[in-house]
Amino acid sequence: MKRIFHIAAAVMLFPAAIGAQSSQEALAQAKNTIEDVQREYAPDARQTVFSIKAFNNNDGELVLAGESSDSTARLEVVQRLDKKGIAFADSTVQLPYNVWAQTRIPVASHRTGGRHAAEMATQSLLGTPLRVLKKGTDWWQVQSPDGYIAWVPSSSVVEKTPEEMSKWRKSKRFIVTSPYQIRVFRTADNTGLRNVVTDLVNGCIVTADVKSDNGHLHITLPDGREGYADASNFKPIEEWASQSFDPELILDLAYSMEGTPYLWGGMSTKALDCSGFAKTAYFANGIILMRDASQQALTGIRIAPENWKSCKAGDLLFFGNAKTGKVTHVAIYDNNGNYVHSSGRVKRNSIDPDSPDYLTTPFLSAVRIAGSEGTKGITRARNHPWYF
Repeated sequence: MKRIFHIAAAVMLFPAAIGAQSSQEALAQAKNTIEDVQREYAPDARQTVFSIKAFNNNDGELVLAGESSDSTARLEVVQRLDKKGIAFADSTVQLPYNVWAQTRIPVASHRTGGRHAAEMATQSLLGTPLRVLKKGTDWWQVQSPDGYIAWVPSSSVVEKTPEEMSKWRKSKRFIVTSPYQIRVFRTADNTGLRNVVTDLVNGCIVTADVKSDNGHLHITLPDGREGYADASNFKPIEEWASQSFDPELILDLAYSMEGTPYLWGGMSTKALDCSGFAKTAYFANGIILMRDASQQALTGIRIAPENWKSCKAGDLLFFGNAKTGKVTHVAIYDNNGNYVHSSGRVKRNSIDPDSPDYLTTPFLSAVRIAGSEGTKGITRARNHPWYF
């Protein structure tokens, strides 16, 4: 909030100076400044809304318009133009930071635009904290904990006040650790087909009583619905978030999904794409990766393709265009050249050219996530302020 206050204060200063410089030269400088700031502070549109533009209005005045989800980027434009002595009217909009929601269904689909026909960009699991950037009637633009920005149906989420989110972060929470779908029932003693409240998948987060009734947790969903579920399928969120790096746990979940169908934008054990597969497996170990393979390839410790024999269990392997270096696919390495990935379905293949399971898709590089937790793009959930 402090950062936004400074922006608001700065904006108030500029209208009085309108007209001081509104020439084509000033406009060109403003456009160049915006481009420089975008390259430096908001290079990835998947992570940051930054649509600030400069133009001269009908009176010849220089105007800034558009919006930004990053207050630092917006302020940087204002300050750089101010230092250059360029007068302008600021009509830009700072998207809110402290407006929240949580996913209320087991798996919510997020799309590139506010319509069901838009491309699916990613998904979020029940209980996931989301930053709300824009609220429409049927669609909300939200940012996920990994920074990814997309549109989600308003019916898939429930709005939360800052106070409610603070209370949630301090509450007794449990995360689903079962590799398979589970059910929440209305009562602990009736697991009939007509007594289901919802299903849950690995990674869903609920609040719950620590005490169990007949081996069941009494849980509360983000929208207030209550029910009972087998306590053996859950782990206290603090325990989950405090895990040390465990490649065998990551691979266990990965292999448990073998045969699961590929789904572009999918990010749950129900169906997933290649990078969603890597994210889901790592999230089981309490680690939040970047969303897309091209983003994941820029994190961790890089291993050159010719050194693939030095790869260790849990390393990520990246494939794509050998000429351009463009990453289009990611897999999780196991051992002896073997890896598991989502391509058509979750399956096993090998990076070893001598293996019968070898695929000819060009191998570009590998990255080691182990030991890089806390670096850019690799976040321990226990250190993420949206969760704790």
